Amino acid sequence: MDASGSGVVDRLRQPEYTGENRCTPCTAVNVTIGVALGAAVAVAVDPVVGAAATGLSLAAVWLRGYLVPGTPELTKRYLPESVLRLFGKAPPAAGMESGASAAIGTPANEADPSGESAEGVAVDPQSYLLAADALVETDDGSDLTYAPWFASAWRSELETARETADGPAVARLADVPPDDEPRLSVEERGNAVVAAVDGERVGHWVSRPAFLADAAADRVLRASDDEWTDLPQAARSEVLGGLRLFVEECPACGAEVTLSEEVVASCCTARDVVVGRCDGCEARVFELEPAALDGVE
Repeated sequence: MDASGSGVVDRLRQPEYTGENRCTPCTAVNVTIGVALGAAVAVAVDPVVGAAATGLSLAAVWLRGYLVPGTPELTKRYLPESVLRLFGKAPPAAGMESGASAAIGTPANEADPSGESAEGVAVDPQSYLLAADALVETDDGSDLTYAPWFASAWRSELETARETADGPAVARLADVPPDDEPRLSVEERGNAVVAAVDGERVGHWVSRPAFLADAAADRVLRASDDEWTDLPQAARSEVLGGLRLFVEECPACGAEVTLSEEVVASCCTARDVVVGRCDGCEARVFELEPAALDGVE
């Protein structure tokens, strides 16, 4: 394609709805509409014209992410949750957001409310952390907080995490085999931290502070808990996500982390969440469904 043709394509393309941002349910709905439209034109007008209409429709979906204007809102409003769930787009059940994705392809923000990891090993983050003495009750017994020894070790490891390369920490968190580490990439996309091996995602964190919190906690637990490395990666991710619920200061800038209720909207869903956000840099440290707070003492 010549430069002018490439320029036209670039002007028509909508990056927010294509490439990594492409929504499978929206694409499926629009491809179906495009094929049906082409078939209708073929019957009513001419097969050649119908084929051309189908081709143009599919090209529009490829370039723009959808054919019908307003598709994201239509999909969100009219597609039943059972259909969205087939594509991994249904709102997650109440649960804690995990730090790194489990097996490749597992959404990083969706925790199994049963506490069962992708490898089938049940783990309750709060119970595990209490047994490991990483969490203790507050003086009045109304809540949980970091054990003094853990808080001290975690802050020390945070300093190391801020000053060292991300690759080794990601490799530990996501169980990247040594042979794959040279092909591991870690980058910030918007506010998120994304790790991939040969372009295939192996880890995702909602923000750099969330990543730093997990990296530091993982180092502390590896050094203090003999059972930690025996847990599958997905289970460790759930536990680290649980630990972040008790972060009171931003792992990146040190400002206070406060709770607020927000609406998180994607192309297909909108849901109410409780967010732990830094008052200084405004980064999200964790996100969870409001009902999950019932399980946090």
